[in-house]
Amino acid sequence: MSSESNRSSTPRRSANITDRGVTVSDKSVVKQLVTPLRRYIPVGWFDWEPFGERPKSWWPDLAMFAVFLVMTVLLTFPSPLVTLDHEVRMWAVENKIDWLWEVGRTIAMIGEGEAGASVGLAFSVWCALRSRSIRPMLMFVLSFMTLALILGMKHWLGRPLSQHPLRLAEVSPDGPMLFTYFLEGGGGVAPATAYPSGHAVNSILLFGLIVMLVGGLLPKWLRLTLLIAPPSMVFLGQLYSGQHWLTDSIAGFILGILIIRSAKRVDWHDVPLGPLMVFEPATRKTILISTILLVGVAITPNLPLNQALVLAAVLPVIGLIWLGLSIRAKRRADAALPESEAVDEDGEPLAAPDIPTQPSDSRPRA
Repeated sequence: MSSESNRSSTPRRSANITDRGVTVSDKSVVKQLVTPLRRYIPVGWFDWEPFGERPKSWWPDLAMFAVFLVMTVLLTFPSPLVTLDHEVRMWAVENKIDWLWEVGRTIAMIGEGEAGASVGLAFSVWCALRSRSIRPMLMFVLSFMTLALILGMKHWLGRPLSQHPLRLAEVSPDGPMLFTYFLEGGGGVAPATAYPSGHAVNSILLFGLIVMLVGGLLPKWLRLTLLIAPPSMVFLGQLYSGQHWLTDSIAGFILGILIIRSAKRVDWHDVPLGPLMVFEPATRKTILISTILLVGVAITPNLPLNQALVLAAVLPVIGLIWLGLSIRAKRRADAALPESEAVDEDGEPLAAPDIPTQPSDSRPRA
């Protein structure tokens, strides 16, 4: 019987979860979050669902996207928006305080993709272990992959970074407009990849995904802090330390919110997995191999070119081989079952699948 059928007979997760006769109360969920060792936690198969309500309307999304488009158009010629960006940047230069500049530069690093992705992946792995499902990891990875599109957009739009506004004025007297490319940075100007701010997108997307993963275990004040504090710190840090123009951060926030709202519209707990269904319910081995492959993908951009190309070619092959072997093993296991135990006359499974047992499940809790 497929796991989808198993879900239909299993109550959805609520405030209390009963597993092997053990009731996990609201008071203990926080302890489960900070003590994710499965030998100390009753673990069972249940439907994992991302936290948060599905957006009820597309109008806010359309309005934000329209603002992004208008802003982008205004940055293609010497508009008042380009002048505003330059004036705000020059204000930061004229009022620079060394120690405050260092603080701003430090807090802006909250939006670093590598660190945020590592934390988000860790939470998705934790959720996968708790629910014995690859769906939390699938949600995180597919949502995070949208950053690749934004990276391509940054290179295509070609806006110079704001670290050297005086040098930029020498090669672009009309201001920091889009499609302003300079060979090798032109006059010392950094490469043209400023718009939109990737750090701003990360501060919205990564912390929003963390709330979607474990928000049900967090108090409301902590959820709001995770959603508001990182973007605010990145905005102020970038603005004062001059790492981005003002509109770079605003555009990044808009795109981050749009991605999160789109992710909330997907029924991740019911989305068809296709061939990946062979991994449901997921064992520790499945989750471990998936994590190793994802970490390999994440570190690829940071490697030297030749090593990155080799790893980028090898990892998909390993994943496909693993998927093929798993599908083959599943078919053999199904063929070994008596037909009467496999399906009924309508082709529906008759019995729930064996939930993979793990050594820690049979040990008494400490």
